[in-house]
Amino acid sequence: MRSRQVVCLIALAVLGAACTSGTTISTTTSVPTTTSTTVPRHPTPTIAVDLSATPAGWVPVAYGDAQISVPAAFAVVYRANGLCQIEMPAGVIVVGAPVRYYGCEGTRTSYLDPTLMSIRFEGTLGGTDSEAHKTINGITVFTTPDRVRVNAIFLSNYEVPSLGVEISAGGYLARRVLATLTRSPRTVALESSPAPAIPPGWHAVTFRGLTFDSPPSWTVTRTAVTGKDVGRPCSPSGVSFITTEVAFSTDRQPFPIAFCPILLYQRPQPPDDGVEVDAGGTFQFPVPLSFSAPCLHLHSLTVCPATSPDYSILFLKVTVPGHATPVIVSIGLAGNGTVARTILYSLRAA
Repeated sequence: MRSRQVVCLIALAVLGAACTSGTTISTTTSVPTTTSTTVPRHPTPTIAVDLSATPAGWVPVAYGDAQISVPAAFAVVYRANGLCQIEMPAGVIVVGAPVRYYGCEGTRTSYLDPTLMSIRFEGTLGGTDSEAHKTINGITVFTTPDRVRVNAIFLSNYEVPSLGVEISAGGYLARRVLATLTRSPRTVALESSPAPAIPPGWHAVTFRGLTFDSPPSWTVTRTAVTGKDVGRPCSPSGVSFITTEVAFSTDRQPFPIAFCPILLYQRPQPPDDGVEVDAGGTFQFPVPLSFSAPCLHLHSLTVCPATSPDYSILFLKVTVPGHATPVIVSIGLAGNGTVARTILYSLRAA
């Protein structure tokens, strides 16, 4: 289901380190066991996110099937093509761009040994049993003989075929950050094992012919703003949820344009739970979406996961019988992905 992607996470480490109020909507409909006749290629049911891989005070940063964690004091840049900084900040993680797009010759740094990591997808990976390899949190990582130089930093290269990524790492905290490597919650949400049971107390909600279940503590909000909980005025949109709630949007108003100061770096956005349903499809959506060809078939629905972006929100194009325009369902990918998976597989026509 994946299209060829280019993914880059760059970490520079140091020693120290939206719109309307809503009303609740509830019913008492329960969900039968959900089956899938067409599923994307994803890990087996035994695969899980290793939550213990994230140290206390660190923040998980996910892209596709991979996830690493960095100190909360790090800065983060998404898809920073052409980024060239005069001063190298304390800690940076760049997501969605090759390593060559970070930094420039002559970049100054006040740190003796900054850490630089790159995680990217570049074609077919060639890891074999004959190469030196190790296991990190149950994931086989192959060491390659290649080395990369970025400014004054030399990086060792690794291949992770099971996650579809190649990693370059060097500097003070390279080993510690590499040790947090695990699978992302997205892999759990989309795996092809039987659908999970709906937990006791969850209730069904309905909007534009679509019904699904959500935890009882989540409020249900109606809004006219497109992408209410996935768009961010002054930081990257589509990375993580803003509010843990169920948001139903008629998409009559575009996401507001904000006049923000020039901020080259943002702090990592911690993954959060939540669901949003946008009635207008991709029209005016604040995040450009690309969808996979293989789709899930849940009951009478056709559910196509987005291949981009794929950070800590699962975007889905859902075709509901009797409705000409598909709705966009956004589900937060927090924790081990179980909540997101339960919501996904509870989707059905009203």
